Amino acid sequence: MEEVKLYYDEKAKSYDETFDMLYFKVYDEITWRYIEPYVPIDPNALVLDAGGGTGRWAIRMARKGCKVILMDISERMLKVADKKVREAGLQHKITVKKGDITKTGYADGTFDMVLCEHALFLFKEPDILIKELNRVLKRKARLVISAQNRYVQSLVCLPEKPSSNKVENAFKILLCEKYNSMTKDGKVKIYTWAPNEFRTMLERNGFHVEKIVGKGVTMPLRISKEVFMKKEYPKDLFNKILHFELTLCEKSDALALAGHLQAIVYKL
Repeated sequence: MEEVKLYYDEKAKSYDETFDMLYFKVYDEITWRYIEPYVPIDPNALVLDAGGGTGRWAIRMARKGCKVILMDISERMLKVADKKVREAGLQHKITVKKGDITKTGYADGTFDMVLCEHALFLFKEPDILIKELNRVLKRKARLVISAQNRYVQSLVCLPEKPSSNKVENAFKILLCEKYNSMTKDGKVKIYTWAPNEFRTMLERNGFHVEKIVGKGVTMPLRISKEVFMKKEYPKDLFNKILHFELTLCEKSDALALAGHLQAIVYKL
């Protein structure tokens, strides 16, 4: 994980700026819609934000009433998170902690909920992580976790005017003959799963799957990159895209179209 740590240390100062673009504004709204109902409001409840980075979700969850442990491997991301937590006046609710989320160090059954948002794609051996998250959860407690969809990852690797080499590369991603893909700067490997693989992985590690929703169908599959990367856009456009996306979220057979998969599961 050293390359991951270094990557996010470099990205820390500008990381949150990414989420100002249209794509992530819609993505975040969907994500919170399928996190918020499961966040405990009991002030004694404890939530683990696994790979929580700059605290984007920890702060929202703590405002619901629970206590949050924000754990991440990047010191610089956590430095940003700590500043944001202090500015929000939530030091009494959020503990910012450096650590490897595959080896949290917490006792069995510690947490009332675990969130692992936008972190699973970094793990070559995801079962190790999911087993650990299962271990530290209380029985019947929920894990909300997201993964990147291999089908869409392979499709977005196809340019509008593809060469035979680029088609072959996308095909290898589709068949999982390689680690799947890389970040745009080529510094970190990205691991992806087909929807059924994601479900099976969660089930074999002791979880019951309540629901899996697909996040990000219109972007990038249909709406162009030059549009969805904009940081200024009509509010009406945002609302209509969000409505479109949320409608697809409730259609189980639309999962294969989504760039990201978000599962709500509980420990057996």
